[in-house]
Amino acid sequence: MWICYTMKRMLKDCTKNYKWILLAIISATYFLAQGSRQIFNAVLPQIKADFAGAGLTDAQLGLVGSAFTLVFGVAIPFGGIIADFFSRKWMIVIGTSLFSIGIFCSGFAAGVGMLIVAYGVVNAAGQALLPPANSSLIGQFHVKTRATAFSIYQIVIYAGIVVCSCVSGYLAGLGAGGWRKAFMSFGALGAVWVVALALLLSDTPQVRVTGNGERVTGNGECGTEEKASVREALGAVMCKPSALLLMAGLGFYFYAKYSFNTWIIAYLQREFPGVTAASAAFHAVFWFYLGATVGVFLGGWISDRFAASRPQVRFDVNIAGIVLCVLGLLLTALAPSAVLCIFGTAVFGFASGVYDSNIYASLFEVVKPRYRAAAVGVFGCGGSVIGASGPAVLGWMNAHFSMSAGLASLSVFALAGAAAIGIARIFFFERDRES
Repeated sequence: MWICYTMKRMLKDCTKNYKWILLAIISATYFLAQGSRQIFNAVLPQIKADFAGAGLTDAQLGLVGSAFTLVFGVAIPFGGIIADFFSRKWMIVIGTSLFSIGIFCSGFAAGVGMLIVAYGVVNAAGQALLPPANSSLIGQFHVKTRATAFSIYQIVIYAGIVVCSCVSGYLAGLGAGGWRKAFMSFGALGAVWVVALALLLSDTPQVRVTGNGERVTGNGECGTEEKASVREALGAVMCKPSALLLMAGLGFYFYAKYSFNTWIIAYLQREFPGVTAASAAFHAVFWFYLGATVGVFLGGWISDRFAASRPQVRFDVNIAGIVLCVLGLLLTALAPSAVLCIFGTAVFGFASGVYDSNIYASLFEVVKPRYRAAAVGVFGCGGSVIGASGPAVLGWMNAHFSMSAGLASLSVFALAGAAAIGIARIFFFERDRES
């Protein structure tokens, strides 16, 4: 307790570098959140094998992923609105508590129904509380370094996914019930991190922008701004065509990416004999996120480098990234060997990283700072709802067509996403942009 108290005092004293300290705490939290989310994808073949007696189909397993995405999408606007009006610290603490409980209980699932409840509902509800609070805090403290900060945040997320996938794949390969140990272990780790968050993370005042554009914090010395209504917060997002088109682009991208991430590990094991559970979990995730790390750095650097003279560059980077996703998806789906298939996942990962580097930075170009958390909530809701059916539909296609055809079909949705963002860039950006 004394150590945590001392560390907290040190964090408060380091005001000059607090924006980076805060970024480290938030990134560590989402390292665990996003990594835990990947466990189901990594152990999916073993879950199906354990439940073989119940006649579990790919479409039913896909429903677990679809349930997660749908609940996440429905819940995230509430997280965004609450984060704009209440303590973002406790939003993060509560969200981490919920997803840790959901992940831990998933290890005790006796069938797909409990997996849907624990992983698809409880876990998703907890995770939905994190992005609005996380991203609004990063946006508040990182103004000139916004895309760079989000890129670092994204890279830490990638690391969490790789680590959790590899560990989960290893545990699943140990024999019957190994996949349960993966859920229980990371759920318990999340519970420990909740305590650390409650002790170390400080409440952060909201930003108030004065009439002359000066950014000040709403503390006792500067005063607090009048709270906006929920209607105002939603209206600030829904009245912007460019924000809605960005949301549509995100939805089509989510459809492709969530479907891909859910089934790529199983695809490697089924299509290429000899690929083990641990090997599939490693190669499907490591090379994807290695490419994504390069892509997110490149996309963040380009957008930050040219944003001052070319504000629409964040939209341009989004479009370039999602168009490149088409190439990666087709390479993966049509590859005649495991090596080329893995190369395709790396290309898709690079393209996803380029797009990911400016997902929120692009949105923040057309939404007032005051409403950013609410914007992230609405944005994530629309994108997740649009993309929610992907894992289940791809599971159905596995049985009625082929996994290769299903993966190839995802490229159509990536193209649709690029088209939506392109329309926003050409016709609405200049009108909707917020200085």
